[in-house]
Amino acid sequence: MRAKAHIVGLVVGILVAPAALILGVLSSGAGHGDYLIAKLLFPMTMVSTLLLGSITTPFILLAVMQYPIYGWFVGDALRPESRRLGLWLVLAVHFSTLVLNFLIPNPAFTQ
Repeated sequence: MRAKAHIVGLVVGILVAPAALILGVLSSGAGHGDYLIAKLLFPMTMVSTLLLGSITTPFILLAVMQYPIYGWFVGDALRPESRRLGLWLVLAVHFSTLVLNFLIPNPAFTQ
């Protein structure tokens, strides 16, 4: 039963990822956008730009894999007998990096 929950979550994450990626890319406006949607949907990748100055290949790969990984953890957390640790982990990582995106000014993405 546990493996099935992981797989269902993974599949949902895989289905959500393309829409999130498209929205994130569109918010960048070919480098002239405000990146707001990208910051909301992919905060870990966008926080990496604070150190690196741009979005690099490893963090693009992280963005592509982010929602399937989230789905894997959240799928398991939604089982009735689960302790929901995976859900709390996903929420903590996503929202802590989200807060960093908005608290620390990023000269690489300001106009």
